Amino acid sequence: MKKIIIAFLGIGLFCLLMNSCRKGNISGDSKDLVLGSYITLDSAINTNLNISDPSSAVSIKVAKTVGVPVVSVNIYAATGDAEDTSKWVLIKNVAYSDGVVLSVSTTELAKAFGATPLAAGNQYIMQNQVVTKDGRKFSVANTPDTYNSFPAYNMALTWTATAVCAFNQSDAIGTYKVVSDKNWQDFSPGDIITVSAGPDANSISFLAYPSPAAGGTNRQPWIVHVDPVTDVATMATQFVGDYPGAPGSKASAKGLVFSCTGYITLTVTITYGGTPYTGQVLVLQKQ
Repeated sequence: MKKIIIAFLGIGLFCLLMNSCRKGNISGDSKDLVLGSYITLDSAINTNLNISDPSSAVSIKVAKTVGVPVVSVNIYAATGDAEDTSKWVLIKNVAYSDGVVLSVSTTELAKAFGATPLAAGNQYIMQNQVVTKDGRKFSVANTPDTYNSFPAYNMALTWTATAVCAFNQSDAIGTYKVVSDKNWQDFSPGDIITVSAGPDANSISFLAYPSPAAGGTNRQPWIVHVDPVTDVATMATQFVGDYPGAPGSKASAKGLVFSCTGYITLTVTITYGGTPYTGQVLVLQKQ
């Protein structure tokens, strides 16, 4: 059985590398297969795009080619559905060699989206299309999803950029409304939270869990530190207050703070009664 499974996997991989099996021929006979190509990922160098800096760039490093030789890579921005090629906009063509770095700048991505401005917090999708020596082209559009998403193939056909903006503490402070606290539910949508300056220039402070509605007392300000370049926010484990019957509650958090749009999203671990509850998502929007 193991040999049979391996054989079928081998046939499946061959089908992947050929603009798919020729229609009507799925027996696995080699005469019905046409060899194609794809590129593999070495590493993601940077996935955060500072949209306040025109020269900021996201980039990945390609490891190698699998299949027939590749001469170049077309990098597209997916401006609609990720696999709808009619909504792909060509950013540029890059000459290929093993280890090549593919990059897209703020200026290049903004040009692809035209009149639609880039927005902090959005994730943008790039699609790589490899161009072979004989002129054929391969991308997710003609590669089965079952292969493209399979980790063992490590394909570098799709990659993403998360739009961020340089953190500015004075822009971040102010009055926020709760957008969502659907997991922990200390707050209801529309509740008000006041965000103040933290102890240093790259931090903010506010009262959150435990909320008054949940009977919270002895509440302590959350101190959230923000990376000024990537907007990545972290709160080290700290005492946050007392719940009825559960004094000494602690919390830690990770997430994003976008001062340019007044948007905060944190994934929180709250320790209640000695038990940590992970994955509590708190989302705030400045008013």
